Amino acid sequence: MSVSGVDYSSFLHTYEAYRIPKGTKVQNQAGEEVVLSNEEDTLVLTEKASRQLVKDRKDYVGMLQTQAEMAAEKTQEAATERIAKDQAKAMAVFRSLANGDNVPSSDERRLMDYDSKLYQAAKAAQAMAQMAKKRAESKESEWDEREEEEQRKKEKILGDESNEAALAIGKGCHEFNEAMKENIVEVDSSDIDFSSFKTMSLGGVTGAYIDLSL
Repeated sequence: MSVSGVDYSSFLHTYEAYRIPKGTKVQNQAGEEVVLSNEEDTLVLTEKASRQLVKDRKDYVGMLQTQAEMAAEKTQEAATERIAKDQAKAMAVFRSLANGDNVPSSDERRLMDYDSKLYQAAKAAQAMAQMAKKRAESKESEWDEREEEEQRKKEKILGDESNEAALAIGKGCHEFNEAMKENIVEVDSSDIDFSSFKTMSLGGVTGAYIDLSL
């Protein structure tokens, strides 16, 4: 029993319910007299089962939300790591230019994109330094295309996992609700006065007590 690999069996319990015959009048959330169904008998959770069902769903959805948040954090961490590396490389290019070295044109463009004023200052310093040098040393690019491609793949994978974790919340709620319905068992209701029975509904499940504020 799982959604995207998440096992929800440990969150499920057995939920006892009364069978209310069709046509029976009960009270709704507002205390008004209503008929739950004129067509078929209806199972209504006991107060204890209603509380347990709300707690189980809250705990399970909370777990899914935590997983989604963790996946989103990993995606953000990967992006932050890339930005930090790019900043360090841009400063390395600045130092090389200011020292009078020649760097790949692609590195110059990246430095200009990172900070145009910093780039202009580096080019001015490079010109002055090269005048004092007989020969400018050529530097290899600070950016490795293979490394960048691996980083892009990593961020895409993490992004996909983050999206899947977020989508699993909605899908998980639906499947978990269906699983809870399958765990509803009928108990004896021969001594129950349904006329004073107040019922509420949550996610397609009707109960004697369901706190919708949870």
